[in-house]
Amino acid sequence: MLKPSFKTSTLIVLSGILAVGSLACSSNDTDTANSIDAAPASPVASPTPAAAPTPKPQPQVSPSPEPKASTDSYTYAHAMDIATGAITISQSAVSRDDWSLVASQWQQAINLLKSIPASDGNYGTAQQKLPIYQRFMAEAKTKATPPPEKPKEGDTNPDYFSVPIKKRRGQIPVIEVAFNGKQKFEMLFDTGASSTLVTSSMAATLGLKAIEIKAVGIADGSIVALPISLLESIEIDGRLKRKVKVAVAPPAMPIGLLGQDFYVGYDVTIKENIIEFRRR
Repeated sequence: MLKPSFKTSTLIVLSGILAVGSLACSSNDTDTANSIDAAPASPVASPTPAAAPTPKPQPQVSPSPEPKASTDSYTYAHAMDIATGAITISQSAVSRDDWSLVASQWQQAINLLKSIPASDGNYGTAQQKLPIYQRFMAEAKTKATPPPEKPKEGDTNPDYFSVPIKKRRGQIPVIEVAFNGKQKFEMLFDTGASSTLVTSSMAATLGLKAIEIKAVGIADGSIVALPISLLESIEIDGRLKRKVKVAVAPPAMPIGLLGQDFYVGYDVTIKENIIEFRRR
């Protein structure tokens, strides 16, 4: 009975020791935790922000200027604009005043092209255009020249003359022609007609007398005998031809026909609204 009692007491003692030990450990851990929690936090110095480094001065780089078109390039472009205007005006020019304006335009374009220096990129092209523009200007000046004064005798043979086209009969232009320095009549202009033909009413108005009868070929290929009269003069825009023989058409013919005998020695250009004559 003693042994069991010993064992039992021993176990109780051991259990008590373990319990005390366990309590001691728990108490120490708690105290340690409490002491850590209770301890004031050591002040931590906040880091002083480092001073920003002073930037080193950078070399100033000026922005590259935008490339500018050269003054000479503008000069060339301006010359081209004026030349285009001269061409546009010349396409509808009729009067001497019109051609005087055309000549002035060409002169301005020429002056601008001459001012372009050899260093400019357009210099070569400008030099090529100069003789062309000078030729155009000379032609415009010729067309702008006033008609020559009428001589008391003989003909006038200007280098250039022209006549407006009033209308057309079919495809044939109708122009106005002065006869004997007094009367103007509408006439057909057909480059295929070799001789001038007037109507019987024109002959009566001008007081023409037949000086001979002549066989004349007409447009349909037939040959007819017509009276021939002598005009004192035929005139268009400064071109004056005196002592011109003309055939008088039958009464049925309503309009006269201007023939090559008036403008012999001239080249003819028929445009939309004008006929131009240049002396060969």
